[in-house]
Amino acid sequence: MLRWILFGLAGLVAAVVVAVATAPARFVDLALDRSTLGRVRLAEAEGTVWRGSGRLVFADLGGEDAQRLSTPGVAIPGRVGWAVRPWPLFAGLVDAAISVDGMAQPVRLQGSFAEMRVGPGALSLPSVELSRLGSPWNSIRPSGALAVRWEPLTIRGGQMHGRATIELREAASAMTPVRPLGSYRVEIDGQGSRANVGLQTLSGPLKLTGKGTWDARAGLRFEADASAEPNEAERLQSFLGLVGRREGGRTIIRIGA
Repeated sequence: MLRWILFGLAGLVAAVVVAVATAPARFVDLALDRSTLGRVRLAEAEGTVWRGSGRLVFADLGGEDAQRLSTPGVAIPGRVGWAVRPWPLFAGLVDAAISVDGMAQPVRLQGSFAEMRVGPGALSLPSVELSRLGSPWNSIRPSGALAVRWEPLTIRGGQMHGRATIELREAASAMTPVRPLGSYRVEIDGQGSRANVGLQTLSGPLKLTGKGTWDARAGLRFEADASAEPNEAERLQSFLGLVGRREGGRTIIRIGA
């Protein structure tokens, strides 16, 4: 009897191990849905929770992408893939690699559930549309080529330490015939629960400069000045009125303030 009980327990353990090892990748979508309160999802998932791929989707209420994807939303171009080493998990450690189409090489995630280290990386997306990411993007409908770079990051207790740079190149808007509007760089300096955010213009007739902060509780508070080069001032006048508020001779853009 004891032998059969032991055989039964061994079979049960083996079944659990097989079930976990072959858990479908859609479980990743369920985890993202819960951890981001539905703001980030994984569509067209393939593979398992240990090695798989899918399309990263930001929550959206409609549009053409919502009809094409298994999960409604605005999808980042290309697929995101992952590979997780299962055995370190038994020691409470994480060792995984994440790759995205347009990324030069996979990014390594290592650490524990209390502190996660993200390796340096870069991502280039040749064409993105930001119009359906909510305010203020839905009013100005910007698009362009996106480039993201980051130094080694540390995430500890919901706080982030490290620096990242985001560039929107050859930006355009459906609300003005001036093309391109310019190229812009956003620099982010994470200092725990708070991050400093800076904006500067790299080139183009639409000049943007600004700074602000992102706080885990208060969210983003940001203020920028917008102006036009003299040779495009007339054609950009109405667009400046759309993106910000005139205060004297300045056009001010405020987010969260």
